[in-house]
Amino acid sequence: MAYNQKSDFKPKFEQGITPTVQTIFSQITVKDIINYISSLKAQAIISWMEKTNLSGKILIFGTYITGFKVANLLVKNYQVTVVDIHPHLKYFLDEKVSFRKDITELDSAETFEVIIDTTGIGGIDLSILDFFNAPKVLLVENPTSDGSDNLIKSFDETLSRLKHSSASRKGYLFTHGLNSKTSGTMTLTMEVLRRSMRDVLCKEGVLYAVPSLDFYERILFQEKNPEKYLKSIQRPAMVVSSLDRVDCDHIIRENLEKINSVLVESKD
Repeated sequence: MAYNQKSDFKPKFEQGITPTVQTIFSQITVKDIINYISSLKAQAIISWMEKTNLSGKILIFGTYITGFKVANLLVKNYQVTVVDIHPHLKYFLDEKVSFRKDITELDSAETFEVIIDTTGIGGIDLSILDFFNAPKVLLVENPTSDGSDNLIKSFDETLSRLKHSSASRKGYLFTHGLNSKTSGTMTLTMEVLRRSMRDVLCKEGVLYAVPSLDFYERILFQEKNPEKYLKSIQRPAMVVSSLDRVDCDHIIRENLEKINSVLVESKD
């Protein structure tokens, strides 16, 4: 998936501390990076689903970030319900998506053709899957990636959740390419920023580079302020101080395009 930009795309430049130094602001924002990565994941799921000729109801566990991206795309053609213990995350969902904060708010006799679990590490308990009639499809977002360490891998319950289900078709979403510790969209976003800063610093004439780093998730899960979260991620992804003009956006795009997300069908 190529990173698409308008043909008139140009970074913003301004004078630095002296006329000799330039300050360069990326046009790509943190939000752009998050949207690109989550779109990769959503497209991998939706492309796979389109090949299975599905027509029934869809249930998604987890809203942030893969969950709401998938839900908002699928609701155009399917009846979609999202379950999340954080009710304020409903803010990110299309108004056509049905939201529940607990499975007890659902009818246990209701049948969902597809269940998608995006909760990752420390997410849903296996017993939750027993609450529903067996779906035709169960898809699980694998929280590990190509750089996961042994401790992180030990907390991965992807295969356990798939094996526990009696769904006729099962699969997991695997996102990789940057050797990141997890496949979380925010983890990958921070990895893109870290690598891009490293690459920018290798350019001649660059004094320093400042990626837009913040603990964005705290705004969402501790302050519970979706509006503030969205505002905070709309800042430039990187600011560079340099003696020569550097296309930091090109470098960010190069790192983004290393990411790959694939839906792997499981035989378990």
